[in-house]
Amino acid sequence: MSATTMIYRSNYRLSLPFLLLILVLTCAVCNAQPVAGKTDTKPSAKQIDGKTVLATVGTETITYKTLEDAYRKNVNNKTLLLSNVSADSVRDFLNLYINYRLKVLDAKARGFDQKPEIIQDIRQNRASLAAPYLFERAIVNARVDTSLARRRSQFRVGLIFTKILNNDTAKSYKRSVSMLEALKKGADFRKMAKDSSDDEYFRASGGEMPVVTSDRVLREIENAAFSLNVGDIYPKPIRSTLAVPGYYIVKLLEIEPRVAARGRYILIKPASRTFQGSPLPPGPEDSLAAVKRLDSILGLIKGGLDFAEAAKKFSEDGYAQYGGIFPGYYTETTGYLNGLRYRFPEEVDRWLFAKSRKDGDRSGVISTANGMYLVQRDSSKIGGDEREEIKRFYKRVHFEADKKVFFDSVKKARKFTIATKTLTAFLRAVDTTRPAFDSAQKAKLNAKLVKEPLAKFTGYTLTVGGFADSLLQRSDLRGFSLTQQGMEQALDKITESALTEALTRTMETDYPEFASLMKEFQEGILIFRIEEQEIWSKMRFDTARARVYHEAIKEKFKMQEMYDFSEIWVASDSLAQVLAKRLQTNNNRASLFDSLATQYTERAGYKERKGKWDALPAADFTIAGELKKRGLKAGDVFVYPKFQGATSVVRMNALVPSRTKTLEEAIPDFAAQFQDSVQKELTQKWLEGLRSRYPVAVEQNTFKSIWK
Repeated sequence: MSATTMIYRSNYRLSLPFLLLILVLTCAVCNAQPVAGKTDTKPSAKQIDGKTVLATVGTETITYKTLEDAYRKNVNNKTLLLSNVSADSVRDFLNLYINYRLKVLDAKARGFDQKPEIIQDIRQNRASLAAPYLFERAIVNARVDTSLARRRSQFRVGLIFTKILNNDTAKSYKRSVSMLEALKKGADFRKMAKDSSDDEYFRASGGEMPVVTSDRVLREIENAAFSLNVGDIYPKPIRSTLAVPGYYIVKLLEIEPRVAARGRYILIKPASRTFQGSPLPPGPEDSLAAVKRLDSILGLIKGGLDFAEAAKKFSEDGYAQYGGIFPGYYTETTGYLNGLRYRFPEEVDRWLFAKSRKDGDRSGVISTANGMYLVQRDSSKIGGDEREEIKRFYKRVHFEADKKVFFDSVKKARKFTIATKTLTAFLRAVDTTRPAFDSAQKAKLNAKLVKEPLAKFTGYTLTVGGFADSLLQRSDLRGFSLTQQGMEQALDKITESALTEALTRTMETDYPEFASLMKEFQEGILIFRIEEQEIWSKMRFDTARARVYHEAIKEKFKMQEMYDFSEIWVASDSLAQVLAKRLQTNNNRASLFDSLATQYTERAGYKERKGKWDALPAADFTIAGELKKRGLKAGDVFVYPKFQGATSVVRMNALVPSRTKTLEEAIPDFAAQFQDSVQKELTQKWLEGLRSRYPVAVEQNTFKSIWK
């Protein structure tokens, strides 16, 4: 096994390149429904002026763009063109949207938007939405876009590592710079890595790393790689941020499109053997037998047997039942794009992604430590990773570091300062031997110090008193120690909150999409509150109306045919036979059965009931089902052996025929349907009243000109 294989594929010791590769992998371990109707796009789309008016609701206008934006959100498709949607679907959606606007107008006319509790609700939710939205737009999206674009490529770099010894950063940096100078003058990179790298793997491999893609190597090395041309060396050493401190010299060895492939495979494993209960590794004869078997399967496929059928019949793998199909697109650098952890052995990867490989190719026998593979590559594409998966990964791994950089830049722009002397005075005034700040500590602060500014940025000042109040009131600050470092960290959190509040104060102006989001959120609250008043508060179950409703449809609701029976359940089959014979001798008399059940039945709780069950419908593997199967009549007795671990002597008491349910019995069956009809009736009545107050007009000619 090569050094590269050892590092990239197996759980060997955590050498430096292995840490580089798994840094992020270990962390990774770490809308309304669309309106029914045709939404297929047409071959070509007309360019429609977004300001074109489609309808008016009172004094409001519904433009083409307004409706298109709403429809896109409804079907979760940001690029869909409304003019390509069928006329029926658009007309249905327009009607729904008109109803939506009518409800909003009614809520505002009644002053719901001025109610203090609704204003407070909106404010609280805005506060919870604004910061994540800001970070998404200002930090996350650009980085995710970059990573998504880079994942269309895969690259391989050469690295020479210089370890920092005894915290002597300057010496290590100087050594890396001197090696860079030598490389610029023509020194051989591979030879230098073998001779001078402070890492065993780099010395053995001549500095060469396995092929990787974005987010699968230290970020600084990735950024360097994408800034270089093949063969170039990054002009300065890169500082390690991993557990082993040091500097890297980076050379881009190759960069190429990252192929994602789909196909099928067949796996044949060598026979397993054991010795004294312990598994033995396959011997040469076992591997040879597996190769011969796979060769014969390949012969069948060449003779016309479908590959998928061959996989189902012969493959010794969990995906054999699916015809050996890959469970998603697969890449050499990250495995399956759908996140599945299963990886092929390196030998299979090498065949799948060989430079000359084409879709439709089929391998010969590929021998691996895991078994013998036969692989067929059916299709391929470049890249193809899911944006949301990359975003989740980014937030787990890089977001906090990037957020700190973001806040540092904002602090600089807003002239942020900390009064270090005031912080020192604060620390002198408190008891630093105590684990955390408390009210007794605050009492030690003199009146002058409390008023002193501790931190500032444009438009904001934090006094010592404000800092002390935050330490007391904010749960996220209670764990910080009363040390210089602990208080500086607490200050960072407080000022980040203040900076976030300052940045989000103008969100609606800075980000029009956020203004639209908040408008929708506010209108959603208004509709919820007014529907609660107009519909849900009136949805009391009206028994009189329900009776009328039930009368018209009562034949739909029937009671099942039921079996009334009694049972004597005993562990002894011979006792059961004796009891059955005694009953038959006495014409299966009910009073005798009751007496015997009270005396002999062993089913918990049934002595007191004289063995009587509640009437049950017939079902398989039940006493009622057996009664129906045997066609027994009232008064008949039979023995049911091995029922629930014992033997039952059963008496058929009566057959309760099917009948129409009473109102009370049927209510659970139709209550939801009935309440839905009441809701629709109330809604329709309300909307009809609104349409008389706020006239609705659809521009029919305009509509027909767009959706012919």
